[in-house]
Amino acid sequence: MKKLSKYMAILTMVLITAQACAITASEIYSDGTRAFNNARWQEAEEVLARFISTWPDHRLRPQALYFKAIASTRNLTNSINTGLASSAVTWNEELAQLEKELPGQDLTELRVAIDIANQHNEQPSWKRLATLKPVELKHYLQRGWHPDASKDPMATLAWSNDWLKKNTSTLDPDLESRIHLFRAQSYWQLMLSPLSLDANSNILKSWGCWPVHSCLEKSLNRSFSTGCADVKRQIALLGYHFDFFRDRGLLGSRPVNLKNRWYSYLSERGINLQEAWCPR
Repeated sequence: MKKLSKYMAILTMVLITAQACAITASEIYSDGTRAFNNARWQEAEEVLARFISTWPDHRLRPQALYFKAIASTRNLTNSINTGLASSAVTWNEELAQLEKELPGQDLTELRVAIDIANQHNEQPSWKRLATLKPVELKHYLQRGWHPDASKDPMATLAWSNDWLKKNTSTLDPDLESRIHLFRAQSYWQLMLSPLSLDANSNILKSWGCWPVHSCLEKSLNRSFSTGCADVKRQIALLGYHFDFFRDRGLLGSRPVNLKNRWYSYLSERGINLQEAWCPR
């Protein structure tokens, strides 16, 4: 009788321990979504992938697949290491599943990531971005798929002017801040390039982008007021230098003393003044 009682006690302890150590599907799903919400993309991808493989028929599987797919696209380091092309194949398969299983879910970000992966060897162009809707453009800009705004300031301003005219409704704050960051970077490059600023002055006036220093200040303020932490940091750094030079009287609405020995040398050998950007 004592032996039976002893065995029963041991069995009870084993069952209690097993129950305590058991991990439920809901707990795994919660761990995965918690990692996702905290921007721990690789962890979220791994945990949710385990959830999907362990409980393929679970009612939360479609939502888990959605968060897993988005986490995978945001985990750029992992995507680069495993190859964007192969990742795009997986994302395409997951997109097809999600379109069937979550018909009401916004899958724009996933489609954008697939598009970028499929053309990752191509150079971004303002022309390509000009046709995008706000919700699409936001994801492209967040992923850094855009030309360098300061490399060709006039092209950047032309694109942003046209795009903003076509999209007059209230913009997502993050998208608005990134567009005005590009505009601020363009104005700054123009101010640092007196030859090009003077040569493009008539065009800038016709666009309503004059005086440049005033437009720069407006874009700085607009971008900083609605931007995320990363955008605010870039704006703050640019704004500091703008104020530094302006307070010392080095920035005005129009360049002065264009013609000097350096100008003479450049003119003799030929130079496109509209593209005479300040060296970096």
